[in-house]
Amino acid sequence: MKRVIVTICVLVVCFFQPLSAQKPHSDLYHEIGVNAGPCSLVGGFINGTIGFWSGLGGALSHRPIEMKWYGNYGLHYYYQVKPWCQVGVKATVECAKTTQYTDTFRTTISSVNHDVLVALMPSVHFTYLNRPWVRLYSGLDVGCAYFWSGPTFDNGKEDENDSKKDNNFAFAFNVTAFGVNVGKKFYGLFELNAGYDSFIKVGIGARF
Repeated sequence: MKRVIVTICVLVVCFFQPLSAQKPHSDLYHEIGVNAGPCSLVGGFINGTIGFWSGLGGALSHRPIEMKWYGNYGLHYYYQVKPWCQVGVKATVECAKTTQYTDTFRTTISSVNHDVLVALMPSVHFTYLNRPWVRLYSGLDVGCAYFWSGPTFDNGKEDENDSKKDNNFAFAFNVTAFGVNVGKKFYGLFELNAGYDSFIKVGIGARF
């Protein structure tokens, strides 16, 4: 019985050893990857707000609208500064389309509006479990975002369309509440985010 207790204690100590002593990827300092998800919370809020008011106006005027999200896609690069810390940069882009019809039966399109949101953010990851095959982490990103919105009318009036285009730069941020990646030189990842990155994200990457 004593041997069993001692063995369990040794395994627990080894598993929860200080992060500074963990070096499962000591020769793999660089990390690159791609990822995808449905939409960011910020992008979803912007397009959802636009869609709500457009839909309300369309319902009152019997000109219904239809919204379509194309998803959120990203690239990232990180450098391993410490076993518990990575610094890098990530870029994300997401798109949505709003179509308005001239009648309740949706037989004719009145206008089509495209919305694009691009973000570029320096990023830092804090790893709280760093094992040879599994990493658990959280993160913080701060950077710049660019929002573009442009309508295309079926009447082809380019001057009118240009006057209704909108583009703005804005402060971008993101908090990775939970992240996990599995693998050594090649890995898969899953994240939960709040900000300009997709709120649910999956991806793949490589270390070298």
